[in-house]
Amino acid sequence: MTQKLKYLSRIKDEFDSVICGVNGVFMRGEQTDETAVHTLIKLYQSGKKVALASNTGMRVRDLYYDLKQKDVPMNIFYAMITAGEIAHFYLKNTQELGRSYFNLDGGESKAAAGLDYSVADSMVLADFVLAESTNAGINTAEVMPLLEQALHLQLPFLCIGNNTSCVGANGVTESIGAIAEQYAMMGGKVIPIGKPDARIAGYLAEGMQGFWARRCLVVGDDMATDMRMGNTFGAKTLLVGNGVHQLSDNIEKRLNDLSAAYGLNVDYVTETLVW
Repeated sequence: MTQKLKYLSRIKDEFDSVICGVNGVFMRGEQTDETAVHTLIKLYQSGKKVALASNTGMRVRDLYYDLKQKDVPMNIFYAMITAGEIAHFYLKNTQELGRSYFNLDGGESKAAAGLDYSVADSMVLADFVLAESTNAGINTAEVMPLLEQALHLQLPFLCIGNNTSCVGANGVTESIGAIAEQYAMMGGKVIPIGKPDARIAGYLAEGMQGFWARRCLVVGDDMATDMRMGNTFGAKTLLVGNGVHQLSDNIEKRLNDLSAAYGLNVDYVTETLVW
């Protein structure tokens, strides 16, 4: 049974660590939610270990400096991981994809930067296709001709960040996970990297002494990525309702419908992150 929360402080004694998403939790695209950041500061001051797990295509160092420039106090975070960092490690150590890629976002991949890969100007010169999650959104219909060409060439699609939608200053837009889903439905091979893979939570938990999953709270705004990762990992879960699902009206009923549709359990739901 999901419990609706107004103040996170009401349940702070039920967990010791927090694995938190970024966009939709305390960021809205480029905009910082100061109330949510204050809540994370209070968690840190309460002795909780707060870790970040983001499906951004940025590497960890880039996300660190990006958030720092937005006046997010980075000393409150125990650890960080991004889909871009995982993809960088994967690309560094794999031989199965070839060495040339076509970037659906255009230009050089953040995850592949500094590695022995080249950007193909044309799909026919590529060994694989990739796209990286950004907060800007993307239009699946616009890239359909590229997907059809990639499918014809039997190119694998490396999806760096699995969110099908993201929330920004102008509302909810599609993200690259929607493109990957479309490519898979067309019969293409997709290699997904990022949440909901529970190994991400496991990586963050490795350095936490005395860690116990049932004393960990996974906070995010996306059922398919954040809440699924929390369920698979065996942690408690908190869905931020004003993220991608926009649960502002009749929040409990709508969440029950989402839980049934996704086959997931959500322990807590809140409209926005408030201490």
